[in-house]
Amino acid sequence: MNYKKIELNNSNIDKKSELLLMQIAKWHNLTPKLWIPDYKISTAEIEETVLKIKNTRNEDLFLAIAEDEQSHVQGFIWACKQKKYQDRVMILSLYVTEDYRGQGVATNLKILLEKWCRLEGIKAIETTVHYKNNSMMALNQKLGYIPGMVYMIKKL
Repeated sequence: MNYKKIELNNSNIDKKSELLLMQIAKWHNLTPKLWIPDYKISTAEIEETVLKIKNTRNEDLFLAIAEDEQSHVQGFIWACKQKKYQDRVMILSLYVTEDYRGQGVATNLKILLEKWCRLEGIKAIETTVHYKNNSMMALNQKLGYIPGMVYMIKKL
């Protein structure tokens, strides 16, 4: 598996980068489907996510992918520096394709993020995890993340 940080030149994004951003946005927006089987997303939501990534200043954006030996993307991590606290990063999304789960891909993507954070002077990494995602909670705790707030909702 090859891991690399993606550098975006927002003034001139080529077709390959555009397709990559679309795939990342699709995976990001489909993540709730892992816990909500009938979850649906729209093309507009995917496009909005692509714009969100493109509109993030390069110095605040961390976007990295994991590619297999055939250069097919099998996972990604997307994180941004916090506006209020420039010494913190929030992981907005991390995804690994089903065939590559449990093989250390998520761990390696998070380690790549940690290396970047140290170079950038970041003091903390924040993330959210769905309460049913036991494997990600276990991985985060193994990597030293400390559980914090529990967000709850009641639909009326």
